[in-house]
Amino acid sequence: MRKRFVSIYFFISLVLMVAGCSKEDDCSQSNDLKGEWIWVESVGGIGGWTLTPESQNVTKKLVIDDATFSEFVNDSLIFKSTYTLGISEKVLIGTTEKTFIQFETGNQKAILINGADLELIDQCYDCYSHRYRRK
Repeated sequence: MRKRFVSIYFFISLVLMVAGCSKEDDCSQSNDLKGEWIWVESVGGIGGWTLTPESQNVTKKLVIDDATFSEFVNDSLIFKSTYTLGISEKVLIGTTEKTFIQFETGNQKAILINGADLELIDQCYDCYSHRYRRK
């Protein structure tokens, strides 16, 4: 009887660990977000401008691992932060989505991942949406 109880307890614990994402954490996005991302374009601003590596004469890259988000411009590190993922109760600015990344500074960006494409949307009006492609 005790052996059966231990087996059931172990099974329930395992299920809770696997399904243990809280509202603040989006586990499905977490693994998809990790990796190296190359900047494709940014669209936005008051005039709806489109910025590209060619038009700006720069390269941009994101490197995202389990704990840190790093941004490089022309291979120089310009931003590095720990981050958390979350789900907003309200739809985020510039999207119909609720998933966001939040940096240690408190700044948030909406996240959209579609296959090999990552879109980060600044959370302010007339700001930019930045599109990256997985390297």
